[in-house]
Amino acid sequence: MRNRYSKNSMNRRRRQLQVRRNICMLALSVMAVVLLSIFMISISTQASGLEHNTAPYKYYKSIEVSKGDTLWSIAKEHIDTDYYETVSDYVNEIKTMNAIKSDHIMAGSSLIIPYYSPGSAYKAQ
Repeated sequence: MRNRYSKNSMNRRRRQLQVRRNICMLALSVMAVVLLSIFMISISTQASGLEHNTAPYKYYKSIEVSKGDTLWSIAKEHIDTDYYETVSDYVNEIKTMNAIKSDHIMAGSSLIIPYYSPGSAYKAQ
């Protein structure tokens, strides 16, 4: 009878160890799934943040002054009112960039004018 009791006790002990191992494996699997989910959500959030990042970049382009053009007519044609409060502000920036002291420009000369574009890729206008 003693052998039988010992055998039952050993089987019970083995079964308890097996159940503990199974519980540990289940807990590790659940933790791995949770960590993987958090990682994937984090990557997805970062990627979507990059796609929606429309921070404007300031670029410059050269234009040729045509007969009859004035700084004011060029400014009115190219101004982006999201970035300049008035046409006068835009004219002043064009004058500063091109080292122009007066409002007079000559046909055939070139002017550098600023413009804004979303994203970091070069986009010629």
